[in-house]
Amino acid sequence: MTATAPPDVPHEARSFCRMCIAACGVVLTVDQGRIIGIRGDRDHPISKGYACFKGLQAVDAHHGASRQLHTLQRAADGAMQRVGTDAALDDIAARLAAIIARDGPDAVALFRGTAAFHNSTAFRMHGEFLRALGSSSLYTTLTIDQSAKYIAAGRLGSWHAGQVHVDDTEVLLVFGCNPLVSHSAGGMLVSDPTRRLKAARARGLKIIVVDPRQTETAHHADIFLQPLPGQDHVIAAGLLRLILESSRHDAAFCAQHVEGVEALRRAVDPFTPEEVAKRAGIDAGALRAAADMFALASRRGAVITGTGTSMAPRSNLAEHLIQCLDVVCGHFKRAGEPMPHHDPLQPPVTWHADVVAPTRPWDKLPPSRICGVGHLYGEKLTATLADEILTPGPGQIKALIVDGANIANSVPDKARMLAALRSLELLVVIDPHLSTTAEEAHYVFSPKLQYERDDLPLTLGKSLYPDAWTQFAPAAIAPPAGSDVIDDWQVFFALARRLGLKMQYGGQPLALDRLPSSEELLALGLEKATVTLEAIKQSPGAVWDRRDPPATVQPARPQAGRFAVAPPDVVAELAEVAAQSPPEPATDDMAKAAFHLIVRRMRDVNGSIGMETESIRQRNPYNPLHMNPADLVRLGLAAGQRVHIRAQYGEIVAIVKLDATLRGGVVSMSHNWGRADNEPASYERHGASTNLLVRNDRVFESINAMPRMSAIPVTTQAF
Repeated sequence: MTATAPPDVPHEARSFCRMCIAACGVVLTVDQGRIIGIRGDRDHPISKGYACFKGLQAVDAHHGASRQLHTLQRAADGAMQRVGTDAALDDIAARLAAIIARDGPDAVALFRGTAAFHNSTAFRMHGEFLRALGSSSLYTTLTIDQSAKYIAAGRLGSWHAGQVHVDDTEVLLVFGCNPLVSHSAGGMLVSDPTRRLKAARARGLKIIVVDPRQTETAHHADIFLQPLPGQDHVIAAGLLRLILESSRHDAAFCAQHVEGVEALRRAVDPFTPEEVAKRAGIDAGALRAAADMFALASRRGAVITGTGTSMAPRSNLAEHLIQCLDVVCGHFKRAGEPMPHHDPLQPPVTWHADVVAPTRPWDKLPPSRICGVGHLYGEKLTATLADEILTPGPGQIKALIVDGANIANSVPDKARMLAALRSLELLVVIDPHLSTTAEEAHYVFSPKLQYERDDLPLTLGKSLYPDAWTQFAPAAIAPPAGSDVIDDWQVFFALARRLGLKMQYGGQPLALDRLPSSEELLALGLEKATVTLEAIKQSPGAVWDRRDPPATVQPARPQAGRFAVAPPDVVAELAEVAAQSPPEPATDDMAKAAFHLIVRRMRDVNGSIGMETESIRQRNPYNPLHMNPADLVRLGLAAGQRVHIRAQYGEIVAIVKLDATLRGGVVSMSHNWGRADNEPASYERHGASTNLLVRNDRVFESINAMPRMSAIPVTTQAF
């Protein structure tokens, strides 16, 4: 298969999908410069022919009518009109220069969305551009999606050699995560997750799932706990109490690697099975059975969490306690055990059976202007972005570049975010569609899509897959004739040149007097890799699948740290929770038909990626409100009926869809939908935004300012 055949000759090109972290191998059929077919690549070392529905919609994504093909500028009357790309870049650079001269470089911010994470050259260029500019104002989806994981690592610590992989574990505990749909349980269930999970089940894997909905993953569970939303921290505390009380923890592991076990035991003591059952609405016997199943496989178990946990109240506490379950049971790779094959895009690493001590980096940094929090591992906090734009004073953001995201829909407190975007002196958006965010922009650049650009897979420093692989995906087709689409990285390169910045790339100076190719940048970006781009290209199908004997975990280092399972702030928060009465589904002033609204993944889209693709929208024209059948009967509602959804801070409309997998008293809705107007009349075309029900400055976590995006008290009534 080759992508270099003449454009008028039908041919096949091997590539990989960049819609999500799974990076499934695909085979494209190309004719007359267009993709006319796509299928899973059976020869791919990881996906082995698997490809999901959303990834198979490449034809519509690249050639559909909704795609924007030209650079756009907002006219004086607010309408978007075509403009030359060079003219747009000239004006943007002039505006940026004026803002920086007046307010300093931190007044210029950049938001990196999910689509840009899966674009190797854009991902690298973002950081280099901001460094050259002197700005620390980087925001990404990582601080609004599952940032509780970073907080847990910072105050609990982490195991250097990582978790046991799902292929090797004996019991898997899943909180608020549905990897069979999301493909996002890194290191566990990514590509072809159903086949992998079934294979693990066949060899004896036990599964425990905690979720208010009986998800696709929960259908495979040996034990399924279906709690009230927002109670993961209570359930985790109850499991810890049962395990520690009965001495089913790994005492030898804890003695060597953990401090605070007795303090943790005392802190979780109030969370008896009966108390947890009352608070979370689950059976105390089922909780005991889950503790038995998880702890008895003390060396071969693992816990994974997802957005269900991280977007609910007390998400930082929940993540800490859930990870403590792995810690007290010693669920980690030990010295002498094999590691997954090395990620060839990363430098060699010697893994050790020891603890990376908690660093609590936020304690060492000055607080930000908003919510008393600062940077989190080099990023500013997405939940504070709107206020950083709207709040006057030193550090106020005046210009924002958004690449690969629709933040007007995806960031909580939509009304405030829209107000912030409209107040900016300069908003630049890189998006193939005129999204809600792009509609507010001063300039919109239309980027090349995945099969029009050269690329390598996402790499995060530790292998996401059980086998070493990477792939060079050259552009399989050219952008549409007559279009103005460009690589995302070119926007930043061109602005740097116009601003006279000194850029680095791959650890060396990047000349700005000549436009490099994407392939050159990819090669430069592998300065620390164990393989060169040329070697990858020379592999069959440009897929590097070299499986050297796996490295083994080395003994602990003399300077190794210890897990801190009971830091003072965690103990204090547990005491606060224990002192509270069990929560009610809604505030007293709300109607009797009260529910908890939870977020959910949609099978056909990844966040907002794919939402404008015609074939996907035909199946998903809007985001329905999923309700349990018994709740519909109780309220006298019917599937297909329009309803009002009211929360303390806002209201939206939706159409009801029957969902017997939901716990009674819980409703569910995907959260990346809607347009700016929020008009009920436009719901069938655009859906509704649950982020209009949320305020960032009312209920949020300490440290990371994570707002409440799930387990939202609402009422539901006929429209």
